[in-house]
Amino acid sequence: MTIHTSSAAPALPAVACAPWCVDGTGHTDAHYPEDQVCRSETVEVELSRPPLIEVGDDSWRRDSVHLYLLRHPGASSPTIEMYRGELGESVSLALDEAEALSSALLAAVRSARG
Repeated sequence: MTIHTSSAAPALPAVACAPWCVDGTGHTDAHYPEDQVCRSETVEVELSRPPLIEVGDDSWRRDSVHLYLLRHPGASSPTIEMYRGELGESVSLALDEAEALSSALLAAVRSARG
């Protein structure tokens, strides 16, 4: 008697992706329901102030800040994930927190520019 076993996990049902989700297909290729996470395109903001960062042998570039939207399965609202550099520590902001930070940054820019 031959017993066949399959190591492939059964397909997960699609979830409703957020309009900004780069997957857009419901994450049916995820192995576990907790992996069915909606994520937006990453936005990169290049920093114009030194120091430059080394990215290879005698190769340098400006540092950058990256951000993207993230919504975990079952979450009612996404967060905004921000990190500096390629492997920088990330900061997770609720939408209200990101809006407050945005307002504070704009106020500081307006104040500095007079």
